[in-house]
Amino acid sequence: MNYRQIILTTVAFFLATQLTLSIAYAQAASQSSSETVSPTTVDYQLPYPGMLPDNPLYFLKAFRDNLTTLFLSKPLDKAQFDLMQSDKNVESSYLLVTQEAGKTDLAVKTFTQGQEEFSEAIAQVTSAKKQGYSITDLSKKLELSNQKHIQILNLLEQHDGQNNSQWSQNQHNQANIYTKEIKALRP
Repeated sequence: MNYRQIILTTVAFFLATQLTLSIAYAQAASQSSSETVSPTTVDYQLPYPGMLPDNPLYFLKAFRDNLTTLFLSKPLDKAQFDLMQSDKNVESSYLLVTQEAGKTDLAVKTFTQGQEEFSEAIAQVTSAKKQGYSITDLSKKLELSNQKHIQILNLLEQHDGQNNSQWSQNQHNQANIYTKEIKALRP
């Protein structure tokens, strides 16, 4: 390949990865009467995750997302992107448990990854606050997202019968820490 082809290929790849980054919302499936419904519902719509982690081409999506992260420089942009990725992973974990048989381990791993990205979003919002950015809207969104993550965690426990597992307890403890961190962001 000559120099011109390399540049054109790189630009085309970058544009293709950036143009495919969009949020799609799925309609929540109605639950049958035999399923237990969580008593607390949160009015926060998680984005449709698109390709689930069990897809053989998922590594391409992960590569695109990692590449996108490299091009974000403002802490608020990074926080919004991390929050979106976190929400997608939490929704993916729920879909893996409810729609895919035998994917509990992958769902647990995906939920945990989503919580790690949520932690990074909180860190970016904290950084943005220190730099003087207005974080009011994003902190409210973080609070709602955290509540939704807890709701999904409860649904995962109900669906899988893991109410007292060590992983479940750790996730609830971490969610409580996130709640305190988000409250500390308020003016």
